[in-house]
Order: sequence, then C-alpha cells, then structure tokens
Amino acid sequence: MDEEMERRLELAATIGVDPRKLLPANRGRSQWSEFELDAYLHGALAWPRLEPGRGAARPASRKKTREHAFSALGAAGSFLLTPERAEAERLESLRETDLLHSGREETFDRIVAATRKFFNVGAASMSLIAEDAQYFKSVFGPLREETPRQIALCAATVEHNSMLISNDTFEDERFASNPLVVGEPHIRFYAGYPLHGPRGWNIGTLCIIDQKPRAFPPSEQQVLRTLAAIVQSHIDARL
Repeated sequence: MDEEMERRLELAATIGVDPRKLLPANRGRSQWSEFELDAYLHGALAWPRLEPGRGAARPASRKKTREHAFSALGAAGSFLLTPERAEAERLESLRETDLLHSGREETFDRIVAATRKFFNVGAASMSLIAEDAQYFKSVFGPLREETPRQIALCAATVEHNSMLISNDTFEDERFASNPLVVGEPHIRFYAGYPLHGPRGWNIGTLCIIDQKPRAFPPSEQQVLRTLAAIVQSHIDARL
C-alpha cells in the first residue's frame, strides 16, 4: 500500500466514514461522482404548488406573491430576485441552521482537524459568512476567530458557488492585495468548498490555507469535496 492510500485510510478512520468514499477515482469508483456530489450539494427545489381554492392575487399584492414564489425556489431561483432579497434569503438560511451562535461542536472539530492533518497545511476551517463578517464554527491553525466579510477569502467561495482554488495568492489578482495575504496570517495558498443551508443557499465553506504556494491536483480536490459533503451531511441532519 502506497503512502497516499495510507493517508486516505487514516483520514477515513479519523472521521468515521467508509474508506471507499475517499478512494481516488483511478483506484475504483468513488462513492460519488463529481456530478452526483454537485447535484447533492446544489439540488434545485421544485416549484411550489399553489394552494387549492385560492383565487388570483389582487394587483396590489401580485408583486409580493411573485417574489414570494421566487424565494420559495431557494438558491436555484436567486437570479429571479433582487440582490438585496437574495442576500436576505441567504442570511435567513444561515440563521435556520443554528450554526452561528451554537459554539464549537466536536463533530465539526473532528472533521476540520483531520482535514488540516491530511493536507498538511497551516490551517483548516469551517467558516460561516454572516452579514458583515466571517465567523469560524471550527478552526485549527493561526486564524482570527472573526474576519471582516469584505476581505474573507471564503466570502469569494460563497459567491463563486463552487470550489475555489488559489495556488499562489501573490499571482492571483483577486487576492494579491488582500490584507490577509500581505499581512497576518500571510495566506499564500487557499482552497475552499461551499456549504449550504436550507433551500440550497451558500452559508459558508470548508477551506484550507497555507503560508506557501502549493499545487492542488484533482486527487486532492476530490478529497476536499468529499470532506465538504460529510460536513454538509451533518448540517442537513441538524435541520
């Protein structure tokens, strides 16, 4: 057994999951294909049914009725909402998870600690993007407990709505002048995957950072996706 497989099996044992979930694709079919995982994490909700017996909306309330129907679509219908309404819906989704003010939890700490160890990076975190700040539900490494949202790299991942990777932030125009890059904690590498609340809204990330540039090949991207899916399953379970 090579070193890479040993690392994956150790990670699976640490967080208590089926080792097959962490098998690289070229070693046999993983539990989820990339398409299946993305569908699981970003599944669109069905259009809400109209209640029987309801008549047509009066003209004065038609706009509100339409906006309410669009909101019921969740993140899948975000393009139909104003940016302000979409953000309000996203923040409500975060509130419904009860993650923001419930303190650290052993389940999430175990996964985040194992993530940092597996990738051998300076820090790993489960971040939550609130209205004005980034908060850490779980963090291991030299990161502040709270970061202004406008400079949080994880905020970019939430907006990006997919895995975001910066192999060298000094060479990345999105982050080269970021205070967290040019100053403490001197982030030179970043990779994050979005986490979702009710109705599919992005509420935070599972991310890793390092103080030196590094490659992040597809095999490692697969592991981060799988770890994010495991975190996501715990978020879903509490709902």
